[in-house]
Amino acid sequence: LVTGSDAQARALQQGIAQTLRSGNLQRKPAIIVHGRADALIPVNHSSRPYTALNKRVEGRHSRLSYIEVTNAQHFDAFIGLPTVLPGYDTRYVPLHLYLNRALDAMWAHLRHGQPLPESQVLRTVPRGGTPGAAPAITDANVPPIPRRPAPENAIRMVGSTLVVPE
Repeated sequence: LVTGSDAQARALQQGIAQTLRSGNLQRKPAIIVHGRADALIPVNHSSRPYTALNKRVEGRHSRLSYIEVTNAQHFDAFIGLPTVLPGYDTRYVPLHLYLNRALDAMWAHLRHGQPLPESQVLRTVPRGGTPGAAPAITDANVPPIPRRPAPENAIRMVGSTLVVPE
């Protein structure tokens, strides 16, 4: 069916084509926030290649901002269950906070014309301490998303390659 030409094959091929991502956001503003430590949906298999595709397709017209958050992963709920999964509380920061911050940035952009933050690695600080008894999260652990990142944190395209700082 994938290589056929009859009606059933064409229907399957059309369905497959509808699921493919073109990377073309048609100049619409967008923000992707992804935890670098996400083991369920790794950054190398989702957000990074999509960002690179968008930048290749839309070039200088791209309005996509990609924020990669260190020490963040997919399961924020586990951070609050230190006795069930010891160590999550000491090693990870909540990614959901950055979802809210990104939504606020998009609102400010759409409502008031404020620029979106540039693509960047956002460096957080794990709480440390003893698993199951990590100290409280402070602003030092979860810094705000700056509009312009420091050069060493900027995610950028070099030719056709997305360069993401370590």
